[in-house]
Amino acid sequence: MDFETLEQEIERLNKINIKANYTSRDRYYSLYNSIYETLLEMEECGRICTEPGSRSLRYLRELLINDGPEFSCTIIFWDKNNAAKKYKIGVCIRGIPICKPVG
Repeated sequence: MDFETLEQEIERLNKINIKANYTSRDRYYSLYNSIYETLLEMEECGRICTEPGSRSLRYLRELLINDGPEFSCTIIFWDKNNAAKKYKIGVCIRGIPICKPVG
């Protein structure tokens, strides 16, 4: 997947209202997982960059699996060839996953 397609998927994700019903929540988690897997592949191939000293993207899976009562972690990433558009992916308070533009 190229970065432009990834951006479109992130945009789709952020249009889903997870409070609407269980079906939309399932769609949200499914799309989030697809985006996350794509980012892992892109990270392994060196197609995306993350902030120096930040945790690896694999850490987010641990947070989602072992969700505690309160935690938060976000990782900033961008296309290796274009640092102007940055995005963040993470797990917010109470284990809700997010992936959206920074700012």
